[in-house]
Amino acid sequence: MKFAIISDLHANLAAFKQVLQDAAESGAEAVVCLGDIVGYGPLPEETLLLARKTLFLAVSGNHDDAVSGRLDASSFIDLAYEAAERHRRQLSKESLSYLKSLPHSAEIEGAVISHGDLTQPDAFNYIDSEEAAAANFACSSAQLIFVGHTHTPSIHITGNSGRVYSLAAQDFVVEEGKRYIVNPGSVGYPREEGGKCLSSYIIYDSSEKTVKFRFLPFSVSSVMQRGRVKPRAVALPIAISGALAAAAVLALFYSRGKGLPSPEGRPVAAITAEENRKVAEKTLTLAPSYKTVRANLKLKKGSPSAQVETVFLDAGGNTVETSSKKVKEKFSSAVKIPKGALSVKFKVFKTDYINAPQILVFDPTAE
Repeated sequence: MKFAIISDLHANLAAFKQVLQDAAESGAEAVVCLGDIVGYGPLPEETLLLARKTLFLAVSGNHDDAVSGRLDASSFIDLAYEAAERHRRQLSKESLSYLKSLPHSAEIEGAVISHGDLTQPDAFNYIDSEEAAAANFACSSAQLIFVGHTHTPSIHITGNSGRVYSLAAQDFVVEEGKRYIVNPGSVGYPREEGGKCLSSYIIYDSSEKTVKFRFLPFSVSSVMQRGRVKPRAVALPIAISGALAAAAVLALFYSRGKGLPSPEGRPVAAITAEENRKVAEKTLTLAPSYKTVRANLKLKKGSPSAQVETVFLDAGGNTVETSSKKVKEKFSSAVKIPKGALSVKFKVFKTDYINAPQILVFDPTAE
C-alpha cells in the first residue's frame, strides 16, 4: 500500500490542501498524520474537519493534546500557548473529542508511527540526535519508525553494528539488516532552509519498501518568530514562515461564527482508505445468460474526474476479477463478465482527497 506520511499541519489549511492534492497525484492510497493537526495557525476547525474526512490514521501531537486538555501547555512559548488557548475556544465539541481520542502511537503496514519519541510517547520528547535515536531503536523492534515534532526532514539509521547515523532527507529503499527513524518534516509550519520555506511529507510504499520525500513551496517565505525553551521541552523553537506568522496574528481576530458541521462516522483510525475516497457504489446480480456489464456513469459538466472500479464476485463473495478506469466525462463501455462471477460491484471514487466528482447519471446494467 502507498501511504502519504504527513506531520505538523498546525491549522494551516492551504498547505494541507496542497499536500493532499500532491499526494493524490503521487498515487497515495491513504494519508497518515503524525500529529499536531492544530496549534499556531488560523483555521483549526476547518483543518480538523478536512483531516477527519481524509486521514486514514492519525496520532496525537503535543499541540493536539494541549488544545484538547490532555497536556498542560504552560511550558509552551507565548505564541504556542496563546494559540492553544485560542484553538480550544474555536473548536467544536466534536473536534475536541476527536483530538482527545487520538492515540499517541500506532502501527501501519511495516512501520510504527508517533509524534515524538517512543520511550514515552505522551511526553513528546524529540528525536533530534543520534543518542535520542539510539534510545528509540532500543525500545522498539520495528524496522521503520516515522516521527514528527521537530519540523525538520531527517533520517536516523542503524545496522548490525548498533551504531546510529544521522542522514539528510533523501529517498531510500528499506534494506534487510538496517533500521530507520524517519521524520517527514512539517506541512504547515516548516523551518526556513536557504531562504525558502517548503512543506514536506513522505510517500511510503509498504509493498516496494520505498521511502520518498516530497517538498512543496510556500507562497510566502521569511522567518518571523523564534522561541526560547528548555532542551527536550514540549515546544521546540521553530522558525515560523512569514505566511504562518501572519496567519497567527490574523487568527487573534478570527471568528468561527456558526462554525462548520462535524462529519459523521467512525473514528479516523477505523475508516479505511477506500471509504475515504468512495463516492458511490452499486451491485448487480448476474444471471447465467449475461455476457457483459456497463457502469453507465456520466458526470456533470466541469465535474472533477472519477475513478470507476468494476469488481466481479463469486458465490462466496470472493473477488474473481477487478478492473479500474479513470473517467473525465462518461463511462458506458461494455466489460466482459469473467467465468465464475455471480455478481458485480461498481465503485466510484474521488481521484484526489478533496474534490468529489459530481454524478449526473449512475445506472449500471448487465446484458
